[in-house]
This record gives sequence, C-alpha cells and structure tokens, in this order.
Amino acid sequence: MTTAANWGIFYHFLGALAAASFYIPIKLIKNWEWEVSWFVNGIASWIVMPLLVVAILLPDVRGFYSQIPAQVLWKTYLLGALWGIGGLTFGMTIRYLGLSIGYGVAIGITLVVGTIMPPLVSGELLGLLSSAKGGIAILGIAVAILGIVVTSFAGFKKENERDNRAAEFNLKKGIVIAIVCGVLSAFMAFAIASGKPIEDLALSIGIDPLYKIMPSFVVIMLGGFTTNALYCFYKARQNGTWKKWRADRTDFWKNTALAALGGIIWYLQFFFYGWGHVQMENAKLGFISWTLHMSLLVLGGGMLGLALKEWEGCTPRPLRLQLYGMATIILSTLIIGLGANG
Repeated sequence: MTTAANWGIFYHFLGALAAASFYIPIKLIKNWEWEVSWFVNGIASWIVMPLLVVAILLPDVRGFYSQIPAQVLWKTYLLGALWGIGGLTFGMTIRYLGLSIGYGVAIGITLVVGTIMPPLVSGELLGLLSSAKGGIAILGIAVAILGIVVTSFAGFKKENERDNRAAEFNLKKGIVIAIVCGVLSAFMAFAIASGKPIEDLALSIGIDPLYKIMPSFVVIMLGGFTTNALYCFYKARQNGTWKKWRADRTDFWKNTALAALGGIIWYLQFFFYGWGHVQMENAKLGFISWTLHMSLLVLGGGMLGLALKEWEGCTPRPLRLQLYGMATIILSTLIIGLGANG
C-alpha cells in the first residue's frame, strides 16, 4: 500500500507537469487564429493520442467497444462533453478575472466538486469520512485548497505590481463563469466513474491494470472534442477564420507541428493521471486522485513560472507568498501520502 500511494502521487505529478506546460508550444504559433490552433491541438490530444494508445493495448479495438452497453458509452460520452465545456469556460474565466484569480477560483472549485461529488453520489462518502484514512485524506484536500488560495493571492499581488490586471476585468461575471467552469471541469471525475464498465472489460481481456482507464479516455475525450470542435467552428465562422487561413498558409507545417505537440503533451497529463489513479485505487484512495491532479497542476504551473522567470522584477512579498503556497500544496500531498500509508 505504501508503494502504491507513493507511486500514485509521483504519476499524478508527472501528469500535472504535462498539464501545466502543454500551452508552451501553442504560444509559439504565428499567423493562426486561436480557434485553428485549438482545433488542431484537440485532434492530436482528444482523438489521435487516445486511439493510438488503445490500438497498442487492444487486439481488436472495434470488437472491444461493440461489447460495451450503449447506455454506458453514451453516458460516458455526454459527461466528457460537459467536461469539454468546462475547459472552454476556463478561457472565459481568465478573460474576466485574470490569470491568477481565475486560475485559483476555477481550480479550487473543480478540486472540491471533482473530489467530493463522485463518492457522495455513489453513497460512499460517509464511509470514507468515518475511516481514519478517509479523514486524513479530507484534511489533505483542505490543505491543498489553502495552498491554491495562497498561490492565487500571490499571483494577484504580482499582477497588481505590474499593472497586469485583465483588460476586461469583471468580478461579478468572472466569478459566475468560474463557478460554471469549476463545476463542469470536474465532470472528468464523473466520466471516469461512469466508464468503470469499460475498465472492467479491459481487465477481463488481460490489459495490464496500470492501463485499464485508457479505453475509457477514448469515449470521454471524444465527448470533450465534440464540444470544443463545435465552439471552434462557431468562432471560425464568426471571425471569418477559414477564409483568412486559406489566404495565408505561412508556417502551415510548423504551426501544425507545434499545435500537435501541445496536444500530445496535453494528453500525457491524463495518461499519467490514469496510472496515478490506478495506484491510488490500490491504496484505497481512488477518490483523492482528482485532488492530487488539480493541486499538483497548480504546483507544476508555479514551478514552471519560476523556471521561466515570470516572477523577476516583483517585490519579495509576492514571491514569498508563492513559495509558501507551493510548500502548502506539497504538504497536502505528504498528508495524503501519510494517511494512505498509515
């Protein structure tokens, strides 16, 4: 059990680093509207990569999915589509609240909803809370939320010093959208729970338990791709994007490669999430996986921010707050790990 929990935290950290860094290649794209970059990124991350991994794992991909009840496929797909909407509204959250406030609020809500609601809906929450291990895990969640609040406040102070407040800052509208984003983004946890029959079938045909969640990702991410693709086409039509794109094909292959690379890195967050989730399930703490993913995502983003020198030029106080917040998130993972190993 000790080994399972420790490996679970490590794999979740690798996934968090991927999630925090996937946008770096996309920022290098030139001459493309956002919706083109995001659409190509989505094809790589939500279609190609999940299918490629499953094609390696399964001897007969079509035969495998034909054995799964239609209601399971549709439910998992629709929950994935809702999760996809959460990803879209995250951008709107940042637009109206700025990076630091929006990131903290959205991630904090996603963490709480995605962690607490699945066991609550399944009727397992009270049992988890009544156990010593579950109680310590909830304490770890609370500490993680505190760490996210501190890092968000640190970012807010940094932006104020540099006068980087969001150009369209609107607290009321931003908070409403952040709540929608946080709730819908947490539907990834619900989609994974819905895909349990897909996992069971994968195990029954001999897939390594470490990869059992990967076939579910094909269905979940198809749902996420659907909502994102529809929005990209809507924005493209609204902005006349395809006409502009056809008129200027400068850097086509370079931009395609950068967008696809971003998609591959993005997919790796859930590839390692799957590994981490399996290990946390082995430690009887599968419900804590979403907490680890969200809190370590904030930690990974903070580490990248320091590495990319985003904090240069600010006064010592915001940087100290950022370091305190990151240390608090690390403490939360230690609490969760100690609870699992106790």
